[in-house]
Amino acid sequence: MQRPSPIAGVLFVDVDGTLVGANDVAPRVWPALARLRERGWRVGVCTGRPGRGEALGYAARVDPEGLHVFESGAVVMRGDGTVVRADALPTAAVAEAIALGDAVGATVEVYTAAGGYHARERNTQIAAHEALLGVGATIGPLPAGPIVRVQWVVGDDAWPALERGAAAIDGVDIHVGRSPRMPAVRFVAVTARGVSKASGVRAALALLGVPIERAAMVGDNLNDIPALRIVGAAFVTADGAPEALAIAHHVVPGPDAGGVADAAELLLAAFPEGL
Repeated sequence: MQRPSPIAGVLFVDVDGTLVGANDVAPRVWPALARLRERGWRVGVCTGRPGRGEALGYAARVDPEGLHVFESGAVVMRGDGTVVRADALPTAAVAEAIALGDAVGATVEVYTAAGGYHARERNTQIAAHEALLGVGATIGPLPAGPIVRVQWVVGDDAWPALERGAAAIDGVDIHVGRSPRMPAVRFVAVTARGVSKASGVRAALALLGVPIERAAMVGDNLNDIPALRIVGAAFVTADGAPEALAIAHHVVPGPDAGGVADAAELLLAAFPEGL
């Protein structure tokens, strides 16, 4: 019986600000990622979004047979939405994060491993976020658990107070991201301590049997930095955060110009046999 070909490498792709810009995904990205897969690579999305709606659709399109990182690293899924790994938040931390968000006037969202998206009421930020995600929130009392991620949707004016308060919550890590489609707010994710896009990438690679040196990542923002630091090839969009650009191995165009395609083409040119 013929053995399956070894995986040449794995390219992880952030969604908001990297794969998706103000005008969705640049058309040139899809054939470039298809060529990468034809050469033995796996491709995975690596996002703060839940594994539902548009994000799961992107995952299924970039690589239906790959493994994908959702919820800022708290969940690893297959392209069909099957959860293969999930890291829940401590119950006490969930309560503290919700209370802090309420105290500073942030919009509070909570997420479950299976992609459940919950909010207590549908305000303008929730409505805009539903449109961005392609997922309707479940409105009403927040679930008791298990919760993989609490998220604060907050304007820049309230961010300093939120940042100070977050430092006092025990057993969690904080991840700050933005979306070109909702530029007026920060999406601040709260996960269990040690959970990040880096831990999600490591978990996906372990399940695939691929060493970290044969992984690449394309990202743009602060919450991508943990994963960008650990992979063999780190690509950052030209309009990315200065802190992310400072650690980039390669700089590619932003999402509206299809920079993910440039990353795929650079990988194929520089590493024809894989990383």
